[in-house]
Amino acid sequence: MALSATVFHADIDIADTDRNHFGHERLTLALHPSETPQRMVARLLAWCLFPQPALTFGSGLSTRDEADLFARDLHDNISHWVDVGEPDADRVRKACLRAARVTVVPYGRQWPQWWKRVEKDLRKQSRARVCILPWEAVDALASDLPRTFAWQVNVSDGSLYIADHRGEMITVTPSGTD
Repeated sequence: MALSATVFHADIDIADTDRNHFGHERLTLALHPSETPQRMVARLLAWCLFPQPALTFGSGLSTRDEADLFARDLHDNISHWVDVGEPDADRVRKACLRAARVTVVPYGRQWPQWWKRVEKDLRKQSRARVCILPWEAVDALASDLPRTFAWQVNVSDGSLYIADHRGEMITVTPSGTD
């Protein structure tokens, strides 16, 4: 018998002064049995970093040819493809053929080794960029995460300021590879 996903419910109040986006969203997140809570939190942080009405979560780890998050334009073309983790260069190249914009969001301690393997190939992809999440912040947000939680997220100058489910303030400042 296959294991089923664990469902999480997130209430996100977001104030993104960088993009003039303000709102409240109730999101349902599925934690796949082979996924860590840190990866699920990294997916949620990616959603917070690129707020746009059309950005939705993909089917997850069970669907290999789909992005973790994606947005479609009015013609149903993929306008933004977001992969969380450390995909191989071939996957990123294929995503660049399907989407106008591709963002890879590594979040673990091992991303420098991944970057050494894929840097040459990824730099050739003009549509791709890398946005690295600091491991310590991802791990802190995933710690003791209840199945239903609320975050208040302020985005300013590219950083996320999050009042998490415990009432602690955690700053997430992504970095790039340029």
